[in-house]
Amino acid sequence: MTILEQQDWQDTLDSFCHAAARQILAGISFAEFRLRTEGMLPVLLKTLDVPKSSQTTEMVRSMATQVALEIWNATPIPENRFRPRKQAKPERNAPCLCGSGKKSKQCCAAIDAPPLGISEEIMLTQVLAIMPAKKLAELPLLELHPESLALVASQWINEEQPKKAVALLEKLFVHIDQLDGRAELAADTLLNAYLEVNAPRKKQKFIDALKAAPDKALRSAGWQRQTTVHSDRGNYADAWIAFREAQRLTPNEPALSHLEVLVLLSEGRRSEAQARARFWAARLSRDPEYDHSDLIRLLHDLADGSDAGLLRTLPLGRGPQADLGEAISHWPAPACHYRLSGGAELTPKKDLSELELDWMELVEEGDLEIAILFLGEEPLAGQSFRILRDVSEMISALPENLPGSGDALSRQVLERGAALRQVVLSKLKALKKELPWGFLDNRPLLTLVSYCVEAFIVTRPTEMLDLMRWSVNVANPTDNTGLREVLIHALVATDLADEAIAIAARYPNDFASTEYGRVLAFFAAGRLDDAETALKAAAARSPKVWKMLHATNPKVPRFNPRGITIGGDDEAYDYRKNHLELWRSTGALKWGAAIKLPARPTAKLKTAPPVDNKQKPLF
Repeated sequence: MTILEQQDWQDTLDSFCHAAARQILAGISFAEFRLRTEGMLPVLLKTLDVPKSSQTTEMVRSMATQVALEIWNATPIPENRFRPRKQAKPERNAPCLCGSGKKSKQCCAAIDAPPLGISEEIMLTQVLAIMPAKKLAELPLLELHPESLALVASQWINEEQPKKAVALLEKLFVHIDQLDGRAELAADTLLNAYLEVNAPRKKQKFIDALKAAPDKALRSAGWQRQTTVHSDRGNYADAWIAFREAQRLTPNEPALSHLEVLVLLSEGRRSEAQARARFWAARLSRDPEYDHSDLIRLLHDLADGSDAGLLRTLPLGRGPQADLGEAISHWPAPACHYRLSGGAELTPKKDLSELELDWMELVEEGDLEIAILFLGEEPLAGQSFRILRDVSEMISALPENLPGSGDALSRQVLERGAALRQVVLSKLKALKKELPWGFLDNRPLLTLVSYCVEAFIVTRPTEMLDLMRWSVNVANPTDNTGLREVLIHALVATDLADEAIAIAARYPNDFASTEYGRVLAFFAAGRLDDAETALKAAAARSPKVWKMLHATNPKVPRFNPRGITIGGDDEAYDYRKNHLELWRSTGALKWGAAIKLPARPTAKLKTAPPVDNKQKPLF
């Protein structure tokens, strides 16, 4: 069953259970409910693609009896203290529940239908969804299993009704002094709901309540969450105090293994994280009661820190990042679905063009869940530069499952883009052709190249240097993605100053990053007179950059969400952050400080509007 078919099946089953809950709560008899189930059953069979030729009268009647019995016996009845009024399954020789008058073994029991997996928790979700708000306020919460309530609340959060989840679980934890460790899942769900409704004060207040709860397991859960809060803020001293308290309360709690390794990784103590992962793995493997193999694998993958290890952690998490990783994993190897129009424009072929139009409609609608389903359902999606670019941008906006997993997923997509670029351009014999930015279909590939450089310039500098050369010198000489700044400075850093000078010469009167890069290149090449002339020109046009390079402890400026402001403090700070070390290591900073620059103009320089280098969020 495909991803979309699974979603269709789940939606159909949810609707089926919702309708069933309404009927049962209305007070109908089991005989009437079984009869109505027989009438609704064709909808389920159609979703399962059961051919009509196979839907015999006997099969439909038998399946309806078994499905009705499963749902009826799982449906909590509010008037029965939220316990099902169960219908006993007939003995083999007893009359069949369908009312045929035959023995059960000769009627509906003769056909073995697999159960649908309908639990009391699932039906409780449907029952509570039907109940009006006033009735929800009157629920006997302490008589309901807290894990069931947690599942109900989680469902509401997934349906973008977090306030409803908060209202339900807050009423449960009014009785925190009467709850025990079985309420841990409910506590965790309420804390997640507070995140969804952006209520940090309520979240912290609830954590404090958990830390003071009579039950030791709940107190430990509170201190574990407090550990995470401190760690997220970079307050590691307090994070370890909170962790030790949780460990004192529940020293054998398996979740502590995951938490300890995460905090160590967040603090940058990878070698210690690896040692503790080995310790916990050995300890958990000796547990005679439970199989912790999934947790043990997670610990090793987290501590390993490689992209392969981090990607393996994605399925163990929840949310869109895990779903996206699963969707991407089904893409086939890169293949060419483009043609080169006019010798210069990458035009998607008909099949890919139609797919991209469908994708752009999804992006416009902003439905993240459907978009991810689309990516998993359409293998051709992984052959589109446009879609890969959008997915790369999408990942940065998703909540991260585990530290580093989002970055690993982003790098996987960019690696895919690089492989696809090589396949497509080789097939079209376009590796040495210009791909002008003016053609809209060229832009996704060129943008992906800039994202790739940003992601891998530190870990794969030689490869990225060649990629930048190709982009700036061959594919996109107008350099609409701004790679010339990175390329010029990278060439200076690798003792290729003459090449850097040649690149800068193609962009006269450019942005401050290019102008100051030109100064560095001249200095590194030993052309000090040219370097001095270039410095005076750069400092006259962009004085804030020069001042920021010499500042001892500059204040971080306010950054415009639309992008860098030309001539602004943010531009100067950004340049300092990226290139100060190169100015120091080459000696150019000390050399430049001794040069007398022209007096600054008395009139205040007007600054240009921000350069819009920020992408609009896709979802």
